[in-house]
Amino acid sequence: MSSPSFSALSPLARRLSRRLPARPSRALRTATQRAGWRVWLSAAMLTAGLQMPAAAAPADSATAGASTPALEAYEAGLDARARGDIRAAALHFEQALMYDPDFAGAWYDYGLALCDLGDPAGCNNLLTAAVSRFGLPPALQAGRQSLIAHAGELRLGIGASSNLSRSTSVTDLTLLLDGLPVTATLDPRFRQRGGGFTEAGLRWESRWPLHDIETRLDLTARRPFSSAPPDFLAGYGELGVGIRPRTRVGVLALGVDEDYLGAITAVGGWAEHRFAPQGMAVRAAFERRHPRGQAGWNTARLIARIPVGGDTALQAGYEYDFAQRERAGRAQQRLLLDLRSGFSLPEIAGRIPRLTLGAGVLHARDRDAYSPLFGDVRSRRTRWQASADLSVNINRDWRVNLGVLAARQRANIGLFDYKEASATLSLIYLFQ
Repeated sequence: MSSPSFSALSPLARRLSRRLPARPSRALRTATQRAGWRVWLSAAMLTAGLQMPAAAAPADSATAGASTPALEAYEAGLDARARGDIRAAALHFEQALMYDPDFAGAWYDYGLALCDLGDPAGCNNLLTAAVSRFGLPPALQAGRQSLIAHAGELRLGIGASSNLSRSTSVTDLTLLLDGLPVTATLDPRFRQRGGGFTEAGLRWESRWPLHDIETRLDLTARRPFSSAPPDFLAGYGELGVGIRPRTRVGVLALGVDEDYLGAITAVGGWAEHRFAPQGMAVRAAFERRHPRGQAGWNTARLIARIPVGGDTALQAGYEYDFAQRERAGRAQQRLLLDLRSGFSLPEIAGRIPRLTLGAGVLHARDRDAYSPLFGDVRSRRTRWQASADLSVNINRDWRVNLGVLAARQRANIGLFDYKEASATLSLIYLFQ
């Protein structure tokens, strides 16, 4: 349900601006045969500080000069998209088209930005018109492929946390043995431990916008500096297909492994409907979850994402784990509220920082008593958390991000009572 920063089709301007060969490539020669694509290539070569050959440059193109309002707006859109401000990027791409309706690159990037903002119908209309008007991008023409957009990021970070395993700080627990209270010392492996860590992550998304098909993959790994706390590995993947305007269905798979703390996998399906372009969206999912070494159970989930401002959204969710006899508490229900807001800060030294603030609460309640060791107590826990992420793009390929998080979970069973504070500094490479 989150609206990830899905980058548009890799603009030819970015590719050519890195390095232009002395002799034009086949794709470049093919592209210059189409009037619409010549405008895009002209902008690309101007970005690289070069001029279009006289035979290929359209005489009436507004982009034939050293700098044009259309090109400046398009470049501003690329910068906004690189820092994750998709709404601003869409406005800049739209502005570029207003200056120059024959700017093919702006057509495609504006269309894909609408997909990112939750308007697949608008996206499809723009891209269909662009393909009809300019043809497929040169890189796709030779293989006769469908229009496809890839994006992602590779993240490497270093950080510190006061509670690497989100464990309790208590050292002793009072248990009931045959109805008699007994004090037991908690294994140090399951108590709060802080320290530094390294982290790596990969996010990859592919989209076929003309067919409303999207795939997504997220991988995260964390290794503490000390060998005592557990490693953390997590992965999530999904495939979604549009079956009607603003309605999509798909499948998902996820896995989490925390070493000796346990592991769990899940597979399932989902359906999502958006009530208006860039408006409220609701997703329902049904999963089969299977912890390592235990019997599995079914989980149903309903999540609503409600925009409450330009770059602010409220997410509300409900989850229910169906009863499983071997599981502590048998069944569990969870309620979630999460509010996130993004801001583009004032420009500093030629760069525009991006700040994202978040706050959320999660409440979980078991249906039955958790364990005879705790009497007839049914587990209840509430987690509050606040986060902030400040990112600055070095250029359109590289980003630096500082993330901080503070969380507190209160529970009526001391085993689940904990608090946490962490900070992570990451270097991110953007695939666009």
